[in-house]
Amino acid sequence: MNTKKIEFSPDQFRQLMKLVYLGHWISNSHKDEPDKSIDEMEQYIYARAKEFGCDDLIEFEANYKKNYPSLDMEEELDLVVQDYDEYVFWEELAWRLAERDFTKKFDHAQILCMTSDEIFREKNTIADKYFEEFNVNGIDNLEFGK
Repeated sequence: MNTKKIEFSPDQFRQLMKLVYLGHWISNSHKDEPDKSIDEMEQYIYARAKEFGCDDLIEFEANYKKNYPSLDMEEELDLVVQDYDEYVFWEELAWRLAERDFTKKFDHAQILCMTSDEIFREKNTIADKYFEEFNVNGIDNLEFGK
């Protein structure tokens, strides 16, 4: 194995640990079977917390022989996760509705005659209407038929 060294100040390592936590969260929180390589990298970084004075961010669970984020770190970064989830929710909702409306507005033959720029502009115009609606009313005006 070819290894390299990298140096961190305690503050940089603290930031790295937070990035590792967030990366682990994004990569594995939604999976039934977590990515073991991500878990291993997380453990590798967390195991060095004490040498950088970051042991307040980690708790060792003897029963599992693993390091876990401390409650303080989880609470701090939960706000970041919540902000991210909120952003993704509205973005995905607007763009998926725009995609749906676009394919209702134009048939396959019309779409084939459009340039990529025209398709993007049309979808963007539709999505912008949803973004504006959601900024003003959230989901209050959403209704589902059938």
